[in-house]
Amino acid sequence: MRRSAVTLLAGALALTGCSDRPTEVTEADITAIEASIVNGSALAWELTQAETRVASMCMQDEGFTVHDTTRLHGSMFPNRFEGFDSPYARIPTVEQAEKFGFGTWVFASDSDEALAMREDMDYLAFTAEDQGWHSDAEDASHAEWDAMDEEYKQDWMEAFVGPERAAYDAAMNAAFEGADTPEEADAVDVDDLGPQPPFGGCELKTIEIVYGEPFHREIDGEDYWSRPDLESPLTWIGDGELYAQLSSDYADQEEDFLLCVDERGYGEWEFDDFGGLPTWWYLEQLNGGGTYYEGMEEEVPPLTEEAEDTDDPIAYEFAMALDFAECAETSGLRDGTDEAWARMSVEKVIDRESEVYAWEQQIKEYLANAQDYIAGN
Repeated sequence: MRRSAVTLLAGALALTGCSDRPTEVTEADITAIEASIVNGSALAWELTQAETRVASMCMQDEGFTVHDTTRLHGSMFPNRFEGFDSPYARIPTVEQAEKFGFGTWVFASDSDEALAMREDMDYLAFTAEDQGWHSDAEDASHAEWDAMDEEYKQDWMEAFVGPERAAYDAAMNAAFEGADTPEEADAVDVDDLGPQPPFGGCELKTIEIVYGEPFHREIDGEDYWSRPDLESPLTWIGDGELYAQLSSDYADQEEDFLLCVDERGYGEWEFDDFGGLPTWWYLEQLNGGGTYYEGMEEEVPPLTEEAEDTDDPIAYEFAMALDFAECAETSGLRDGTDEAWARMSVEKVIDRESEVYAWEQQIKEYLANAQDYIAGN
């Protein structure tokens, strides 16, 4: 087991110190912190895959060859971060709009063009954070798992989480069976189940190999167990608060953009609390997705007459994306907003800079633990 980064973190806190004077952010600070979070995000995904491999090795030793792969890594998917692009970067540039529109059609069709676009590097770069991390192998394994009978799945689960935790989880699932609404779920009484047992089976072995030990805390006299928290430093920033500041600074440009969109025939649009536009939900209506969520009528503009009458949703999407791209360009939403967003973001974490690097280092150490075990060291 390699030395924990706890000592690094403790040192980081000591170095950070306490001061009411804001720390000046330099270009070097922005570059270094952005690179650390980008690298930490990628390493966290490598760690997820390595943890899955460690867990599967244990389960294979128990005689199981088909797995609930998502459960092997605790159903945890790390945040994907590619850089400090402002929320306005979700609007495609003219070049991007001409190449793939908004990109919603790519997964609304299995045409040769759509399948090819899913592998296009420019498209992947534009949608990377929205798509998050995923594994084709894990996607394929779900079908194998679904094909197994219930007896195999129950035996697998008992071997993975341990008999006590498996029995507790089964009782918890049974208690919530039939609770179809949030109100019905809130009414379920689970007090008789008692506290959740600690980790067991291959799950515990995997956690001990990779992380050293489970994270334990006591709340209201009850024990709770979890994997160590790999929370990204991005959670310290608060996108909503940051966007409010950006929106205030670029209020004229936002107003000009929205006016331009309206003048081009798309009606009245608004940015949400995080700087996004509901283009996906809008276009899904054309793609036959049948998507709906509570409050959608208030947040998603109604389809225009042209949109409702179109017999070519993909062509409509490309035309709409190009209009939005040109409006963003002429209104000034492209002028320095990524740089402003990066500086504002780093200003939120600069006083915890050493903690950012300690977080990245801790993930490296966890990954090294998993890789050493896989290699037989």
